[in-house]
Amino acid sequence: MKRTIISFIIPFLIPSMAICQGQVFIEFHDNINQKAKVVHFPKREILNPIMIACSSHVIALSDIFKPTFLSLYDYSKEAFIGHYLQKGMGPDDVSMMTTFKSHGDEFYFWDINKCALSFVKADAPDHIARSISFTKVHPNLLKVYKISEDRSLATGAFPNSPFAILDNTSNSIIKFFGVYPYDDFDNKLTDKDKANQCSWYIHYEPSKMKMVAAALSGEFITFYDMKDLNNPTLIKKKGNLLPAYNGSRVSPDNIYSFIDVTGNSKYCVALYWGKTRKEFPHPDLFGGNKLLIYDWNGNPIKTIQLNHIYIGIAAAPNSEKVFLVRKDIETKDFLIESIDLK
Repeated sequence: MKRTIISFIIPFLIPSMAICQGQVFIEFHDNINQKAKVVHFPKREILNPIMIACSSHVIALSDIFKPTFLSLYDYSKEAFIGHYLQKGMGPDDVSMMTTFKSHGDEFYFWDINKCALSFVKADAPDHIARSISFTKVHPNLLKVYKISEDRSLATGAFPNSPFAILDNTSNSIIKFFGVYPYDDFDNKLTDKDKANQCSWYIHYEPSKMKMVAAALSGEFITFYDMKDLNNPTLIKKKGNLLPAYNGSRVSPDNIYSFIDVTGNSKYCVALYWGKTRKEFPHPDLFGGNKLLIYDWNGNPIKTIQLNHIYIGIAAAPNSEKVFLVRKDIETKDFLIESIDLK
């Protein structure tokens, strides 16, 4: 389990030494520069966030480094709500989040140490409303996402496939599916190595019954039709670069491409870097400085060049607004900002 946690936080801790350049963004022909607007989330209440989620009126930040994991802000009223959920192994505690998303007016997260998908209501965030335990499903579930009340989606060390559909009621795997970047990538590595090296980010869009999966390392993004959960089908795959590793260690030449993905009924949005670790302007920064906007068939719409480097994004479900979180390297403050996709 320690190796899994290390592989999850490694992008925030390990510097690299070489300069490369990704290529996915080249297919976009509509490229604009846009400055994000500051959201009035009180700076003193933003702890050390690594993930952001958004419901119809609440922004939620998750933090794996501070005593509390959850910070909530009502952006419709511009009012801070509070800090919730202590670190620990108790029934209303959190041990280690590796996914953090919204579904309706609930937020949910995968606690990898508890092997549980847990749900928190935006109007009652001081306790975990319910949890689905997957302790008997598979020993190496890395990230889990909600699809519906009886189905979930997982990444993990699966046989020859990056993803799996889980049955929430029977605690079982229904279907392995998905593609890795290349066949030769599949043949050289163990299932655990492949899962850890790609380090997938996923967004499932219930209004479209489609999902996007993007790899942090290398350069690879895929879109799937999820209408038939017994047989998810690949819509489109893009990218031409494998993760670069020297054995079990990240190579200095590794390209960090997709930092996060989000979406709503209209757009799929990816936070993108496309370069090596050394090319960040400061060794304490990690994130992306471009938004790649796709439709849900994987067709490119436009890119937005950002003025700063951001560590996470979340699309508002009922508007064309995307919220972003970043660290000001001079003041050390974390800031929440927004971009309109219109």
